[in-house]
Amino acid sequence: MKRNGFKLVLSSLFAAMIAMGAVFSLPLPPPLPPVTLAVFFSLLSGLLLGPRWALATTGLYLGLGAVGLPVFANGAGGLGQLAGPTGGFLVGYVAAAVVAGAVSDRRRWGFGRAVAGALAGVAALYIVGLPRFRAVLDAGPDRSVTMGAAFLMMAPYLVGDMAKALAAAGLVRAMRPLLAEYLPARDRARGRGEVVPGPGGPNDEARA
Repeated sequence: MKRNGFKLVLSSLFAAMIAMGAVFSLPLPPPLPPVTLAVFFSLLSGLLLGPRWALATTGLYLGLGAVGLPVFANGAGGLGQLAGPTGGFLVGYVAAAVVAGAVSDRRRWGFGRAVAGALAGVAALYIVGLPRFRAVLDAGPDRSVTMGAAFLMMAPYLVGDMAKALAAAGLVRAMRPLLAEYLPARDRARGRGEVVPGPGGPNDEARA
């Protein structure tokens, strides 16, 4: 129970960090999305919290934005943002965080698995976001936007997001001693007959 409360607090904090990373952004001419740190914090939430709590984190963030709170890029909010060209990427934050958490290794906090998880999360982000981006642009009058053209428009962002993925994995590596103490994957260790202590004591139940 204490373990779940700890994860709930972390999940709320990460939702706030994603919002801050989105609000403090670099705007670009429409229809290009602004440059933000929301992707970085979404990936980091997956790497640190795992897929279930990353889903809760990004779901909370999207929910706050959907009801009108100004937590999206440039201080925007409301369901209309999800219907716009960048709406697919907003939903893609969920996919990015969940995939990053599913692929990463939260038992040993290995750098290689963290990199693989973060990059897989970026791939999930674009798999979800790019089709919506192309569809909205293509729906405009006198416009014909192919998937290839949409990808070329977003290619600079992809490079930047890959750099953010590496930065998130590097932060996990730097925090490894703290993570091993405060976020141990004890359920999986117990399945192999091991005892891994944690911040709440050896009798706490862990939830990935």
